[in-house]
Amino acid sequence: MTKYLIPMCCVFALIAACDLERDIDINLPDYQSEIVVESYVEPGQPLRALVTESLSYTELPSPTPLDENVPVTVSADGQELTLPLSQIEALFITPGDTVAEAQFEGFKSAIELLGLISDATVTITHSGTTHTLEEGIYFDFDNGKVYNYGNSFTPSTDYNEDFSMEINSRERTATAITQLLPPVPLDSIVYSFDNSDTLAAIQTWFTDDPTMDNYYRFMLHDGELGETDQDFSVNDRFFNGDAVPFGSNFEFGIGDTAIATLFHIDQTYHDFLETYEEAFFANGNPFAQPVQITTNVEGGLGIFAGLSYVRDTVIIE
Repeated sequence: MTKYLIPMCCVFALIAACDLERDIDINLPDYQSEIVVESYVEPGQPLRALVTESLSYTELPSPTPLDENVPVTVSADGQELTLPLSQIEALFITPGDTVAEAQFEGFKSAIELLGLISDATVTITHSGTTHTLEEGIYFDFDNGKVYNYGNSFTPSTDYNEDFSMEINSRERTATAITQLLPPVPLDSIVYSFDNSDTLAAIQTWFTDDPTMDNYYRFMLHDGELGETDQDFSVNDRFFNGDAVPFGSNFEFGIGDTAIATLFHIDQTYHDFLETYEEAFFANGNPFAQPVQITTNVEGGLGIFAGLSYVRDTVIIE
């Protein structure tokens, strides 16, 4: 073994002595920013849209601090009000409530960092009526979302007529179409204890319709909607027409409240969720394959989706 050691050391020494670094100039084409939209249609909820524009991979956002006196419209616990930012903070954050404080700071940071488009014309049309969304700042505490365009109109339940969106900004036009699907009822939500533990697991049951291809998003919250325990999307390829259970780990204690939400979604929104998650985990990973996020926005990027869901709760006793 010793006779090979000296030659090997010489090889490593020669490699170390070589200058293996080399600068390479890459000429990147000019990047054209695109309209990016995130908007959902939900029965009984006002119309909202987050309209931003994309940046090149090497470009960093420029933060724009918010004026404490800027009016902000807040949705929380099914209610809505508009107040200056400073008053909103004092009203919704009680001393010691670190969860609400973190959520509020996250909303502020998102508005300050995102490349918001402030000169857009945003409309949503349904059943022959066009609704124009006005520019503003909108915090949705219930769903953890921020928007910069809104309209107080609340759509009713309509599973027949499509909703169409159009955004015009700086000689760019983005359009999208979506629909509401009939919600799929939950058959039951139950819990069971591990024999060797005091913690319970949750099972949520529903029955898939075998006559059509279905896509779902399931969310399980612990105590309140801001505390997400599970959040995933799935299609019915492997359980078409069956009674389906979605289960959790043994992690709910006595007195806890489990909130289960089952969304009935279309394939485009399902694919958007899947590819968005894949792209999120691939970003910055040199060993991951690049992922193109699925979008239903023509002339831009993002998602315009209808949200139909059922929700049920169970208290662990």
